[in-house]
Amino acid sequence: MKSQFVTLPDGLRIHTLVAGAEENPPLILLHGYPSNSQLWRRCIPPLADHFRVYAPDLPGYGQSDKPLDVEYDLDYSVHFLLGFYDALGLEQAGLVVHDVGGMLGLGFAARHPERVTRFVVMDTAPYVEWNFILRAALGLARNSFSARFMLTRAGFKWIARRLLVHNPAAITDEVVDLYRDPWVENPDSRRAFSHVIGLPPVHLTEPRQNLRRITAPTLILWAEKDVVFPTRIARQLQTDIAGSELITVPDCGHFLQEEQPELVVEHLLRFLEGE
Repeated sequence: MKSQFVTLPDGLRIHTLVAGAEENPPLILLHGYPSNSQLWRRCIPPLADHFRVYAPDLPGYGQSDKPLDVEYDLDYSVHFLLGFYDALGLEQAGLVVHDVGGMLGLGFAARHPERVTRFVVMDTAPYVEWNFILRAALGLARNSFSARFMLTRAGFKWIARRLLVHNPAAITDEVVDLYRDPWVENPDSRRAFSHVIGLPPVHLTEPRQNLRRITAPTLILWAEKDVVFPTRIARQLQTDIAGSELITVPDCGHFLQEEQPELVVEHLLRFLEGE
């Protein structure tokens, strides 16, 4: 697995983890908030035996550029992903998405179906009806005073252990640093922590009627113990994406890539390889 920067047609520099032989089918992995491409670090090596894997830090996240003069709405995000495909010379790719990356992926799959071969959606917010826990957590992140607490090592760990995993022991100090460090690197990084999620849900989600146009073979892979995105969301999404398959993963919360990476990879490989 190597780290590189991909420069998009608009000049944006996107930090990307890359693995697998160039002749393998391409696969793009998108993370969400408040993580970065390191969320996939334990899934990438086994996936790279079968695919050419690209896991970017989304704009505003990780080591990627963090423009503060843009609105990180769905249109902006879909434009980013289209540019990412084009910068890599990919006509099509498999697409696996999580959290904010899931909202982006749903919009992309609905608007650019010809670019997605197979589609996996994991623990995200497809609809504007966000629950209280999600609204409260993002409200704290958008508030400058509470955001300062959330960006302390102790605060980040406290939030992550209560909202992002089922087993608190999965959030070690090392895991905290993987996700927190890029947010505290400099003042612009700290501002990006709030800026990237500063919009209401109507600007971040694809309308439900458009989700019903998704044509790529779709797997909905969901953590059974996710307190932020309960499984009822997954069941609703399954009804909206015709022919989609739903699998729930036991004994893990929102960061199922941290708690059950082997099982996640097992389900991904079975679906992505068409078995």
